[in-house]
Amino acid sequence: MNNRIIQRLPIIAALSLIYFLAGKLGLALAVVNPSISAVWPPTGIALASFLIFGYDVWPAIFIGAFAVNLTTEGGTAATSFGIATGNTLEGLLGAYLISRYAHGRQAFTRVNDVLRFAFLAGVVSTSVSATIGVFSLIAGGLIQAGTDRTQAWLTWWLGDMTGAIVLAPCLILWSLRPRFQQDRRLIIQDVTLILSLLFMGVFVFGGLLPFRLQNYPLAFLCIPLVVLGAFRLRPQEASTAIVALSGIAVWGTMRGIGGFVGQNQNESLLLLQMFMGVISMTSLLVSAVVLQRNSVQSSLKAARDELETRVEERTAQLQQEILRRRELSARLLQVQDDERRRIARDLHDSTGQSLAVLTMNLDRLQHNAERIDSSIAQAISDNAELARQLSTEVRTVSYLLHPPLLDEMGLAAGISWYAEGFRERSNIDVDLHVADRLRRLPRDLELTIFRVVQESLTNIHRHSRSPRATITLNEFSGRIILEVQDQGSGISPETLSKIDTVGLPGVGLRGMQERVRGLGGELHISSDEKGTVIKAMFPLPSTHITS
Repeated sequence: MNNRIIQRLPIIAALSLIYFLAGKLGLALAVVNPSISAVWPPTGIALASFLIFGYDVWPAIFIGAFAVNLTTEGGTAATSFGIATGNTLEGLLGAYLISRYAHGRQAFTRVNDVLRFAFLAGVVSTSVSATIGVFSLIAGGLIQAGTDRTQAWLTWWLGDMTGAIVLAPCLILWSLRPRFQQDRRLIIQDVTLILSLLFMGVFVFGGLLPFRLQNYPLAFLCIPLVVLGAFRLRPQEASTAIVALSGIAVWGTMRGIGGFVGQNQNESLLLLQMFMGVISMTSLLVSAVVLQRNSVQSSLKAARDELETRVEERTAQLQQEILRRRELSARLLQVQDDERRRIARDLHDSTGQSLAVLTMNLDRLQHNAERIDSSIAQAISDNAELARQLSTEVRTVSYLLHPPLLDEMGLAAGISWYAEGFRERSNIDVDLHVADRLRRLPRDLELTIFRVVQESLTNIHRHSRSPRATITLNEFSGRIILEVQDQGSGISPETLSKIDTVGLPGVGLRGMQERVRGLGGELHISSDEKGTVIKAMFPLPSTHITS
Protein backbone atom coordinates (compact mmCIF):
# COMPACT_ATOMS: atom_id res chain seq x y z
CA MET A 1 0.00 0.00 0.00
CA ASN A 2 2.77 2.46 0.95
CA ASN A 3 4.69 1.60 -2.22
CA ARG A 4 1.58 2.29 -4.30
CA ILE A 5 1.12 5.68 -2.63
CA ILE A 6 4.77 6.54 -3.23
CA GLN A 7 4.45 5.52 -6.89
CA ARG A 8 1.35 7.68 -7.21
CA LEU A 9 2.94 10.79 -5.67
CA PRO A 10 4.15 12.24 -9.03
CA ILE A 11 0.68 11.71 -10.53
CA ILE A 12 -1.02 13.26 -7.48
CA ALA A 13 1.32 16.24 -7.55
CA ALA A 14 0.81 16.79 -11.29
CA LEU A 15 -2.96 16.49 -11.01
CA SER A 16 -3.02 18.91 -8.07
CA LEU A 17 -1.10 21.49 -10.07
CA ILE A 18 -3.25 21.03 -13.18
CA TYR A 19 -6.43 21.26 -11.13
CA PHE A 20 -5.15 24.40 -9.38
CA LEU A 21 -4.27 26.16 -12.65
CA ALA A 22 -7.57 25.19 -14.27
CA GLY A 23 -9.42 26.38 -11.19
CA LYS A 24 -7.69 29.74 -11.26
CA LEU A 25 -8.56 30.05 -14.94
CA GLY A 26 -12.21 29.30 -14.19
CA LEU A 27 -12.43 31.71 -11.24
CA ALA A 28 -10.91 34.45 -13.39
CA LEU A 29 -14.33 34.44 -15.10
CA ALA A 30 -16.30 34.56 -11.81
CA VAL A 31 -19.05 37.18 -11.69
CA VAL A 32 -21.65 36.19 -9.07
CA ASN A 33 -19.09 35.37 -6.41
CA PRO A 34 -15.27 35.15 -6.38
CA SER A 35 -15.63 31.38 -5.68
CA ILE A 36 -18.39 30.69 -8.24
CA SER A 37 -17.80 30.59 -12.00
CA ALA A 38 -20.02 29.62 -14.93
CA VAL A 39 -16.90 28.16 -16.56
CA TRP A 40 -15.39 25.40 -14.46
CA PRO A 41 -13.04 23.00 -16.32
CA PRO A 42 -11.73 21.39 -13.07
CA THR A 43 -14.92 19.29 -12.91
CA GLY A 44 -13.95 17.58 -16.18
CA ILE A 45 -10.37 17.14 -14.96
CA ALA A 46 -11.49 15.53 -11.68
CA LEU A 47 -13.98 13.18 -13.36
CA ALA A 48 -11.46 12.09 -16.02
CA SER A 49 -8.73 11.61 -13.38
CA PHE A 50 -10.82 9.21 -11.32
CA LEU A 51 -11.87 7.21 -14.41
CA ILE A 52 -8.33 7.07 -15.80
CA PHE A 53 -6.13 6.69 -12.69
CA GLY A 54 -8.61 5.30 -10.15
CA TYR A 55 -10.20 6.54 -6.96
CA ASP A 56 -6.93 6.64 -4.99
CA VAL A 57 -5.89 9.93 -6.65
CA TRP A 58 -8.59 11.77 -4.69
CA PRO A 59 -5.97 13.65 -2.60
CA ALA A 60 -4.86 15.43 -5.79
CA ILE A 61 -8.37 16.77 -6.40
CA PHE A 62 -8.88 17.69 -2.76
CA ILE A 63 -5.54 19.48 -2.50
CA GLY A 64 -6.01 21.32 -5.79
CA ALA A 65 -9.55 22.45 -4.89
CA PHE A 66 -8.50 23.49 -1.38
CA ALA A 67 -5.58 25.54 -2.73
CA VAL A 68 -7.72 27.23 -5.39
CA ASN A 69 -10.34 28.42 -2.92
CA LEU A 70 -7.89 29.25 -0.14
CA THR A 71 -6.05 31.65 -2.46
CA THR A 72 -9.30 33.24 -3.68
CA GLU A 73 -10.46 36.59 -2.39
CA GLY A 74 -12.28 36.08 0.91
CA GLY A 75 -11.46 32.38 1.06
CA THR A 76 -10.96 30.78 4.46
CA ALA A 77 -9.66 27.39 5.51
CA ALA A 78 -13.17 26.32 6.57
CA THR A 79 -14.92 27.32 3.34
CA SER A 80 -12.03 25.98 1.26
CA PHE A 81 -12.25 22.64 3.09
CA GLY A 82 -16.00 22.43 2.46
CA ILE A 83 -15.71 23.35 -1.22
CA ALA A 84 -12.77 20.96 -1.71
CA THR A 85 -14.80 18.19 -0.08
CA GLY A 86 -17.74 18.87 -2.41
CA ASN A 87 -15.54 18.95 -5.52
CA THR A 88 -13.84 15.69 -4.53
CA LEU A 89 -17.13 13.95 -3.76
CA GLU A 90 -18.53 15.21 -7.05
CA GLY A 91 -15.73 13.54 -9.00
CA LEU A 92 -15.82 10.33 -6.98
CA LEU A 93 -19.61 10.00 -7.27
CA GLY A 94 -19.56 10.75 -11.00
CA ALA A 95 -16.79 8.24 -11.69
CA TYR A 96 -18.54 5.56 -9.63
CA LEU A 97 -21.92 6.06 -11.32
CA ILE A 98 -20.37 6.07 -14.78
CA SER A 99 -18.34 2.93 -14.04
CA ARG A 100 -21.39 1.24 -12.56
CA TYR A 101 -24.02 2.17 -15.12
CA ALA A 102 -22.28 3.48 -18.28
CA HIS A 103 -19.27 1.16 -18.83
CA GLY A 104 -16.69 3.60 -17.47
CA ARG A 105 -14.23 4.92 -20.04
CA GLN A 106 -16.13 3.06 -22.77
CA ALA A 107 -19.20 5.20 -22.15
CA PHE A 108 -18.84 7.01 -25.48
CA THR A 109 -19.15 3.94 -27.74
CA ARG A 110 -22.91 3.49 -27.22
CA VAL A 111 -25.75 5.97 -27.46
CA ASN A 112 -27.43 4.78 -24.25
CA ASP A 113 -24.16 5.08 -22.33
CA VAL A 114 -23.62 8.62 -23.62
CA LEU A 115 -27.06 9.60 -22.34
CA ARG A 116 -26.32 7.95 -18.99
CA PHE A 117 -22.99 9.77 -18.83
CA ALA A 118 -24.69 13.12 -19.43
CA PHE A 119 -27.29 12.49 -16.74
CA LEU A 120 -25.07 10.90 -14.10
CA ALA A 121 -21.96 13.06 -14.55
CA GLY A 122 -23.58 16.24 -15.82
CA VAL A 123 -26.72 16.38 -13.67
CA VAL A 124 -26.51 14.12 -10.63
CA SER A 125 -22.90 14.34 -9.43
CA THR A 126 -22.52 18.07 -10.16
CA SER A 127 -25.48 18.88 -7.93
CA VAL A 128 -23.46 17.51 -4.99
CA SER A 129 -20.62 19.98 -5.51
CA ALA A 130 -22.98 22.88 -6.12
CA THR A 131 -25.00 22.15 -3.00
CA ILE A 132 -22.03 21.61 -0.68
CA GLY A 133 -20.15 24.57 -2.17
CA VAL A 134 -22.98 27.08 -1.87
CA PHE A 135 -23.78 25.88 1.65
CA SER A 136 -20.10 26.30 2.63
CA LEU A 137 -20.04 29.85 1.27
CA ILE A 138 -23.26 30.71 3.09
CA ALA A 139 -21.94 29.21 6.33
CA GLY A 140 -18.71 31.15 5.94
CA GLY A 141 -20.55 34.37 5.33
CA LEU A 142 -19.20 34.73 1.76
CA ILE A 143 -22.71 34.84 0.29
CA GLN A 144 -24.66 37.67 1.79
CA ALA A 145 -28.29 37.37 2.79
CA GLY A 146 -29.46 39.66 0.01
CA THR A 147 -27.68 37.70 -2.72
CA ASP A 148 -29.70 35.46 -5.01
CA ARG A 149 -28.63 32.08 -3.69
CA THR A 150 -30.57 30.24 -6.39
CA GLN A 151 -28.58 32.06 -9.06
CA ALA A 152 -25.37 31.18 -7.24
CA TRP A 153 -26.33 27.48 -7.08
CA LEU A 154 -27.47 27.45 -10.72
CA THR A 155 -24.26 29.13 -11.88
CA TRP A 156 -22.14 26.64 -9.93
CA TRP A 157 -24.16 23.68 -11.20
CA LEU A 158 -24.15 24.74 -14.89
CA GLY A 159 -20.43 25.52 -14.77
CA ASP A 160 -19.66 22.09 -13.36
CA MET A 161 -22.07 20.41 -15.79
CA THR A 162 -20.38 21.98 -18.81
CA GLY A 163 -16.95 21.00 -17.50
CA ALA A 164 -18.13 17.39 -17.14
CA ILE A 165 -19.83 17.25 -20.56
CA VAL A 166 -17.33 19.23 -22.64
CA LEU A 167 -13.87 18.62 -21.17
CA ALA A 168 -14.14 15.19 -19.47
CA PRO A 169 -15.05 13.25 -22.67
CA CYS A 170 -12.02 14.72 -24.46
CA LEU A 171 -9.61 13.67 -21.70
CA ILE A 172 -11.19 10.22 -21.26
CA LEU A 173 -11.21 9.47 -24.99
CA TRP A 174 -7.55 10.39 -25.43
CA SER A 175 -6.66 8.17 -22.46
CA LEU A 176 -7.79 5.17 -24.53
CA ARG A 177 -4.66 5.69 -26.69
CA PRO A 178 -6.21 5.53 -30.15
CA ARG A 179 -4.09 4.68 -33.14
CA PHE A 180 -3.09 7.67 -35.20
CA GLN A 181 -4.21 8.00 -38.79
CA GLN A 182 -1.60 6.82 -41.31
CA ASP A 183 -3.23 7.91 -44.55
CA ARG A 184 -1.87 11.37 -45.43
CA ARG A 185 -4.92 12.21 -47.55
CA LEU A 186 -7.27 11.43 -44.66
CA ILE A 187 -5.08 13.41 -42.25
CA ILE A 188 -5.33 16.45 -44.51
CA GLN A 189 -9.10 16.05 -44.72
CA ASP A 190 -9.45 15.74 -40.94
CA VAL A 191 -7.22 18.74 -40.24
CA THR A 192 -9.14 20.79 -42.80
CA LEU A 193 -12.41 19.93 -41.13
CA ILE A 194 -11.13 20.84 -37.66
CA LEU A 195 -9.69 24.14 -38.90
CA SER A 196 -12.97 24.90 -40.65
CA LEU A 197 -14.87 24.42 -37.39
CA LEU A 198 -12.41 26.61 -35.48
CA PHE A 199 -12.56 29.28 -38.19
CA MET A 200 -16.34 29.26 -37.93
CA GLY A 201 -15.99 29.74 -34.18
CA VAL A 202 -13.68 32.69 -34.72
CA PHE A 203 -16.03 34.04 -37.38
CA VAL A 204 -19.01 33.95 -34.98
CA PHE A 205 -17.29 34.84 -31.69
CA GLY A 206 -14.10 36.58 -32.78
CA GLY A 207 -15.44 39.93 -33.95
CA LEU A 208 -14.79 39.38 -37.66
CA LEU A 209 -18.34 40.44 -38.54
CA PRO A 210 -19.35 44.08 -38.91
CA PHE A 211 -20.12 45.73 -35.58
CA ARG A 212 -23.86 45.70 -36.08
CA LEU A 213 -23.81 41.93 -36.79
CA GLN A 214 -21.48 40.84 -34.01
CA ASN A 215 -24.31 39.99 -31.60
CA TYR A 216 -26.53 38.25 -34.13
CA PRO A 217 -27.49 34.70 -33.08
CA LEU A 218 -25.22 33.00 -35.64
CA ALA A 219 -23.82 30.27 -33.39
CA PHE A 220 -26.01 27.73 -35.17
CA LEU A 221 -23.61 28.03 -38.14
CA CYS A 222 -21.22 25.83 -36.17
CA ILE A 223 -23.71 22.96 -35.86
CA PRO A 224 -23.30 21.50 -39.42
CA LEU A 225 -19.53 21.37 -39.00
CA VAL A 226 -19.92 19.81 -35.54
CA VAL A 227 -22.20 17.10 -36.93
CA LEU A 228 -19.93 16.53 -39.94
CA GLY A 229 -16.95 16.29 -37.60
CA ALA A 230 -18.74 13.72 -35.46
CA PHE A 231 -19.38 11.65 -38.58
CA ARG A 232 -15.97 12.10 -40.17
CA LEU A 233 -13.52 12.42 -37.27
CA ARG A 234 -12.67 9.99 -34.55
CA PRO A 235 -14.38 10.74 -31.20
CA GLN A 236 -11.07 11.95 -29.72
CA GLU A 237 -10.56 14.48 -32.48
CA ALA A 238 -14.19 15.61 -32.52
CA SER A 239 -14.22 16.17 -28.75
CA THR A 240 -10.94 18.12 -28.95
CA ALA A 241 -12.46 20.37 -31.59
CA ILE A 242 -15.46 20.96 -29.29
CA VAL A 243 -13.16 21.96 -26.41
CA ALA A 244 -11.29 24.38 -28.69
CA LEU A 245 -14.58 25.81 -29.99
CA SER A 246 -15.76 26.23 -26.40
CA GLY A 247 -12.61 28.19 -25.54
CA ILE A 248 -13.11 30.47 -28.55
CA ALA A 249 -16.76 31.00 -27.65
CA VAL A 250 -15.98 31.86 -24.01
CA TRP A 251 -13.26 34.27 -25.15
CA GLY A 252 -15.63 36.02 -27.56
CA THR A 253 -18.55 36.13 -25.14
CA MET A 254 -16.41 37.69 -22.42
CA ARG A 255 -15.56 40.41 -24.93
CA GLY A 256 -19.26 41.01 -25.56
CA ILE A 257 -19.28 39.34 -28.99
CA GLY A 258 -21.65 36.61 -30.15
CA GLY A 259 -25.32 35.78 -29.95
CA PHE A 260 -25.23 34.88 -26.25
CA VAL A 261 -24.38 38.32 -24.89
CA GLY A 262 -27.00 39.20 -22.27
CA GLN A 263 -27.58 41.82 -19.60
CA ASN A 264 -24.45 40.80 -17.70
CA GLN A 265 -21.48 38.51 -18.17
CA ASN A 266 -22.82 35.77 -15.90
CA GLU A 267 -26.04 35.51 -17.87
CA SER A 268 -24.06 35.50 -21.12
CA LEU A 269 -21.78 32.73 -19.91
CA LEU A 270 -24.70 30.63 -18.65
CA LEU A 271 -26.43 30.84 -22.02
CA LEU A 272 -23.17 30.00 -23.78
CA GLN A 273 -22.47 27.05 -21.49
CA MET A 274 -25.92 25.60 -22.15
CA PHE A 275 -25.27 25.94 -25.89
CA MET A 276 -21.85 24.29 -25.62
CA GLY A 277 -23.35 21.50 -23.54
CA VAL A 278 -25.91 20.82 -26.30
CA ILE A 279 -23.18 21.00 -28.97
CA SER A 280 -20.97 18.57 -27.04
CA MET A 281 -23.84 16.14 -26.48
CA THR A 282 -24.76 16.30 -30.16
CA SER A 283 -21.19 15.47 -31.15
CA LEU A 284 -20.91 12.65 -28.60
CA LEU A 285 -24.23 11.10 -29.64
CA VAL A 286 -23.46 11.24 -33.36
CA SER A 287 -20.00 9.79 -32.75
CA ALA A 288 -21.56 6.98 -30.71
CA VAL A 289 -23.99 6.24 -33.52
CA VAL A 290 -21.09 6.10 -36.00
CA LEU A 291 -19.10 3.83 -33.68
CA GLN A 292 -22.07 1.51 -33.23
CA ARG A 293 -22.60 1.40 -36.96
CA ASN A 294 -18.93 0.63 -37.56
CA SER A 295 -19.03 -2.01 -34.84
CA VAL A 296 -22.06 -3.65 -36.42
CA GLN A 297 -20.41 -3.53 -39.84
CA SER A 298 -17.23 -5.05 -38.40
CA SER A 299 -19.25 -7.78 -36.70
CA LEU A 300 -21.13 -8.50 -39.90
CA LYS A 301 -17.90 -8.57 -41.87
CA ALA A 302 -16.31 -10.88 -39.32
CA ALA A 303 -19.39 -13.12 -39.40
CA ARG A 304 -19.35 -13.09 -43.20
CA ASP A 305 -15.64 -13.91 -43.30
CA GLU A 306 -16.15 -16.71 -40.80
CA LEU A 307 -19.09 -18.03 -42.81
CA GLU A 308 -17.08 -17.85 -46.01
CA THR A 309 -14.23 -19.68 -44.33
CA ARG A 310 -16.58 -22.39 -43.10
CA VAL A 311 -18.21 -22.64 -46.51
CA GLU A 312 -14.80 -22.93 -48.16
CA GLU A 313 -13.77 -25.59 -45.65
CA ARG A 314 -17.02 -27.47 -46.13
CA THR A 315 -16.77 -27.11 -49.89
CA ALA A 316 -13.24 -28.50 -49.79
CA GLN A 317 -14.46 -31.40 -47.66
CA LEU A 318 -17.33 -32.06 -50.07
CA GLN A 319 -14.98 -31.90 -53.04
CA GLN A 320 -12.67 -34.37 -51.35
CA GLU A 321 -15.64 -36.60 -50.60
CA ILE A 322 -16.83 -36.31 -54.22
CA LEU A 323 -13.36 -37.17 -55.48
CA ARG A 324 -13.17 -40.08 -53.07
CA ARG A 325 -16.55 -41.39 -54.23
CA ARG A 326 -15.63 -40.91 -57.86
CA GLU A 327 -12.42 -42.82 -57.31
CA LEU A 328 -14.41 -45.54 -55.58
CA SER A 329 -16.94 -45.55 -58.41
CA ALA A 330 -14.14 -45.74 -60.96
CA ARG A 331 -12.62 -48.67 -59.11
CA LEU A 332 -16.00 -50.40 -58.95
CA LEU A 333 -16.52 -49.89 -62.67
CA GLN A 334 -13.03 -51.22 -63.31
CA VAL A 335 -13.77 -54.24 -61.15
CA GLN A 336 -17.04 -54.67 -63.02
CA ASP A 337 -15.28 -54.57 -66.38
CA ASP A 338 -12.61 -56.96 -65.18
CA GLU A 339 -15.30 -59.33 -63.91
CA ARG A 340 -17.18 -59.09 -67.21
CA ARG A 341 -13.98 -59.85 -69.09
CA ARG A 342 -13.29 -62.83 -66.83
CA ILE A 343 -16.83 -64.20 -67.15
CA ALA A 344 -16.77 -63.66 -70.91
CA ARG A 345 -13.47 -65.48 -71.15
CA ASP A 346 -14.77 -68.35 -69.01
CA LEU A 347 -17.96 -68.60 -71.05
CA HIS A 348 -15.98 -68.59 -74.29
CA ASP A 349 -13.10 -70.80 -73.27
CA SER A 350 -14.73 -73.24 -70.87
CA THR A 351 -18.49 -73.31 -71.34
CA GLY A 352 -18.28 -72.64 -75.07
CA GLN A 353 -15.70 -75.35 -75.59
CA SER A 354 -17.72 -77.83 -73.55
CA LEU A 355 -20.84 -77.10 -75.58
CA ALA A 356 -18.84 -77.50 -78.80
CA VAL A 357 -17.58 -80.91 -77.64
CA LEU A 358 -21.14 -81.87 -76.58
CA THR A 359 -22.45 -80.87 -80.01
CA MET A 360 -19.81 -83.00 -81.80
CA ASN A 361 -20.51 -86.00 -79.58
CA LEU A 362 -24.24 -85.68 -80.21
CA ASP A 363 -23.63 -85.51 -83.98
CA ARG A 364 -21.48 -88.65 -83.79
CA LEU A 365 -24.08 -90.39 -81.64
CA GLN A 366 -26.82 -89.38 -84.08
CA HIS A 367 -24.88 -90.89 -86.98
CA ASN A 368 -24.52 -94.21 -85.14
CA ALA A 369 -28.14 -94.18 -83.91
CA GLU A 370 -29.53 -93.93 -87.45
CA ARG A 371 -28.41 -97.51 -87.97
CA ILE A 372 -30.35 -98.71 -84.93
CA ASP A 373 -33.53 -96.61 -84.51
CA SER A 374 -34.61 -93.54 -86.45
CA SER A 375 -36.68 -92.15 -83.53
CA ILE A 376 -33.68 -92.18 -81.25
CA ALA A 377 -31.58 -90.56 -83.94
CA GLN A 378 -34.18 -87.76 -84.29
CA ALA A 379 -34.13 -87.09 -80.50
CA ILE A 380 -30.37 -86.96 -80.54
CA SER A 381 -30.52 -84.56 -83.52
CA ASP A 382 -32.90 -82.26 -81.62
CA ASN A 383 -30.58 -82.24 -78.62
CA ALA A 384 -27.64 -81.47 -80.83
CA GLU A 385 -29.53 -78.53 -82.32
CA LEU A 386 -30.35 -77.24 -78.81
CA ALA A 387 -26.69 -77.58 -77.89
CA ARG A 388 -25.70 -75.55 -80.98
CA GLN A 389 -28.28 -72.83 -80.10
CA LEU A 390 -27.07 -72.78 -76.52
CA SER A 391 -23.50 -72.48 -77.75
CA THR A 392 -24.49 -69.53 -79.97
CA GLU A 393 -26.28 -67.80 -77.09
CA VAL A 394 -23.35 -68.37 -74.74
CA ARG A 395 -21.00 -66.93 -77.36
CA THR A 396 -23.35 -63.94 -77.84
CA VAL A 397 -23.54 -63.31 -74.09
CA SER A 398 -19.77 -63.63 -73.89
CA TYR A 399 -19.33 -61.06 -76.66
CA LEU A 400 -21.86 -58.71 -75.05
CA LEU A 401 -20.03 -58.88 -71.75
CA HIS A 402 -16.75 -58.08 -73.46
CA PRO A 403 -16.50 -58.08 -77.24
CA PRO A 404 -13.17 -59.48 -78.39
CA LEU A 405 -13.32 -57.26 -81.47
CA LEU A 406 -12.86 -54.23 -79.22
CA ASP A 407 -9.40 -55.42 -78.23
CA GLU A 408 -8.50 -56.95 -81.56
CA MET A 409 -9.91 -54.55 -84.19
CA GLY A 410 -10.62 -51.35 -82.26
CA LEU A 411 -13.60 -49.19 -81.30
CA ALA A 412 -15.14 -48.76 -84.75
CA ALA A 413 -15.27 -52.52 -85.38
CA GLY A 414 -16.60 -53.22 -81.87
CA ILE A 415 -19.41 -50.68 -82.17
CA SER A 416 -20.28 -51.85 -85.68
CA TRP A 417 -20.51 -55.47 -84.51
CA TYR A 418 -22.66 -54.50 -81.53
CA ALA A 419 -24.96 -52.29 -83.64
CA GLU A 420 -25.51 -55.10 -86.11
CA GLY A 421 -26.35 -57.56 -83.36
CA PHE A 422 -28.63 -54.99 -81.69
CA ARG A 423 -30.48 -54.51 -84.98
CA GLU A 424 -31.11 -58.26 -85.24
CA ARG A 425 -32.22 -58.63 -81.62
CA SER A 426 -34.46 -55.55 -81.36
CA ASN A 427 -35.63 -54.87 -84.94
CA ILE A 428 -34.49 -51.25 -84.48
CA ASP A 429 -32.53 -49.80 -87.38
CA VAL A 430 -29.17 -48.39 -86.38
CA ASP A 431 -27.30 -45.82 -88.49
CA LEU A 432 -23.63 -45.76 -87.60
CA HIS A 433 -21.35 -42.89 -88.59
CA VAL A 434 -17.72 -43.21 -87.53
CA ALA A 435 -15.08 -40.78 -88.74
CA ASP A 436 -12.71 -42.40 -91.20
CA ARG A 437 -9.67 -40.72 -89.67
CA LEU A 438 -10.44 -42.02 -86.21
CA ARG A 439 -7.43 -43.98 -84.94
CA ARG A 440 -7.07 -46.47 -82.16
CA LEU A 441 -7.67 -44.86 -78.79
CA PRO A 442 -6.45 -45.80 -75.31
CA ARG A 443 -8.00 -49.04 -74.11
CA ASP A 444 -9.97 -47.49 -71.23
CA LEU A 445 -11.34 -44.74 -73.48
CA GLU A 446 -12.49 -47.23 -76.12
CA LEU A 447 -14.15 -49.40 -73.48
CA THR A 448 -15.95 -46.38 -71.94
CA ILE A 449 -17.28 -45.21 -75.30
CA PHE A 450 -18.43 -48.75 -76.10
CA ARG A 451 -20.26 -49.01 -72.75
CA VAL A 452 -21.98 -45.63 -73.34
CA VAL A 453 -23.18 -46.87 -76.76
CA GLN A 454 -24.25 -50.18 -75.26
CA GLU A 455 -26.23 -48.55 -72.41
CA SER A 456 -27.77 -45.93 -74.72
CA LEU A 457 -29.05 -48.52 -77.21
CA THR A 458 -30.36 -50.64 -74.35
CA ASN A 459 -32.36 -47.68 -73.03
CA ILE A 460 -33.69 -46.93 -76.52
CA HIS A 461 -34.91 -50.51 -76.82
CA ARG A 462 -36.50 -50.52 -73.34
CA HIS A 463 -38.05 -47.07 -73.08
CA SER A 464 -38.18 -44.94 -76.22
CA ARG A 465 -40.22 -47.09 -78.69
CA SER A 466 -38.08 -45.53 -81.41
CA PRO A 467 -37.89 -47.32 -84.81
CA ARG A 468 -34.40 -45.92 -85.46
CA ALA A 469 -31.23 -45.00 -83.64
CA THR A 470 -28.29 -42.98 -84.91
CA ILE A 471 -24.72 -43.27 -83.61
CA THR A 472 -22.14 -40.63 -84.54
CA LEU A 473 -18.53 -40.85 -83.46
CA ASN A 474 -16.10 -38.12 -84.47
CA GLU A 475 -12.94 -36.32 -83.46
CA PHE A 476 -13.02 -32.52 -83.25
CA SER A 477 -10.70 -29.93 -81.66
CA GLY A 478 -8.79 -32.47 -79.62
CA ARG A 479 -11.91 -34.21 -78.33
CA ILE A 480 -13.81 -37.38 -79.11
CA ILE A 481 -17.52 -36.60 -79.51
CA LEU A 482 -20.13 -39.36 -79.33
CA GLU A 483 -23.81 -38.79 -80.04
CA VAL A 484 -26.56 -41.40 -79.75
CA GLN A 485 -29.94 -40.18 -80.98
CA ASP A 486 -33.35 -41.79 -81.22
CA GLN A 487 -36.75 -40.80 -82.63
CA GLY A 488 -38.81 -41.93 -79.70
CA SER A 489 -41.23 -40.29 -77.28
CA GLY A 490 -38.50 -38.43 -75.42
CA ILE A 491 -37.92 -37.86 -71.74
CA SER A 492 -40.58 -36.00 -69.74
CA PRO A 493 -39.75 -32.41 -68.60
CA GLU A 494 -40.06 -33.51 -64.96
CA THR A 495 -37.40 -36.17 -65.44
CA LEU A 496 -35.15 -33.74 -67.32
CA SER A 497 -35.55 -31.25 -64.47
CA LYS A 498 -34.47 -33.89 -61.98
CA ILE A 499 -31.47 -34.69 -64.17
CA ASP A 500 -30.42 -31.00 -64.10
CA THR A 501 -30.95 -30.44 -60.37
CA VAL A 502 -30.49 -33.82 -58.68
CA GLY A 503 -28.50 -35.90 -61.12
CA LEU A 504 -28.97 -38.74 -63.52
CA PRO A 505 -31.61 -41.25 -62.44
CA GLY A 506 -31.18 -44.95 -62.80
CA VAL A 507 -28.18 -47.17 -62.29
CA GLY A 508 -27.34 -47.31 -66.02
CA LEU A 509 -27.30 -43.57 -66.60
CA ARG A 510 -25.35 -42.96 -63.42
CA GLY A 511 -22.86 -45.59 -64.51
CA MET A 512 -22.49 -43.82 -67.85
CA GLN A 513 -21.93 -40.53 -66.09
CA GLU A 514 -19.30 -41.95 -63.74
CA ARG A 515 -17.48 -43.62 -66.61
CA VAL A 516 -17.39 -40.37 -68.61
CA ARG A 517 -16.33 -38.24 -65.62
CA GLY A 518 -13.65 -40.74 -64.73
CA LEU A 519 -11.90 -39.88 -68.00
CA GLY A 520 -12.43 -36.12 -67.59
CA GLY A 521 -15.31 -36.02 -70.03
CA GLU A 522 -18.80 -34.54 -70.07
CA LEU A 523 -22.19 -36.20 -70.53
CA HIS A 524 -25.23 -34.22 -71.69
CA ILE A 525 -28.81 -35.39 -72.24
CA SER A 526 -31.37 -33.40 -74.20
CA SER A 527 -34.86 -34.49 -75.15
CA ASP A 528 -38.07 -33.22 -76.74
CA GLU A 529 -41.03 -34.65 -78.62
CA LYS A 530 -38.73 -35.50 -81.55
CA GLY A 531 -36.52 -37.79 -79.51
CA THR A 532 -33.55 -37.91 -77.15
CA VAL A 533 -29.88 -37.13 -77.72
CA ILE A 534 -27.11 -38.42 -75.46
CA LYS A 535 -23.86 -36.59 -76.07
CA ALA A 536 -20.55 -37.60 -74.51
CA MET A 537 -17.35 -35.62 -75.01
CA PHE A 538 -13.89 -36.89 -74.04
CA PRO A 539 -10.54 -35.06 -74.10
CA LEU A 540 -7.99 -36.80 -76.27
CA PRO A 541 -4.54 -37.51 -74.85
CA SER A 542 -1.92 -35.30 -76.48
CA THR A 543 -0.28 -38.31 -78.09
CA HIS A 544 -3.53 -39.08 -79.98
CA ILE A 545 -4.34 -35.58 -81.26
CA THR A 546 -3.88 -35.33 -85.02
CA SER A 547 -2.36 -32.17 -86.44
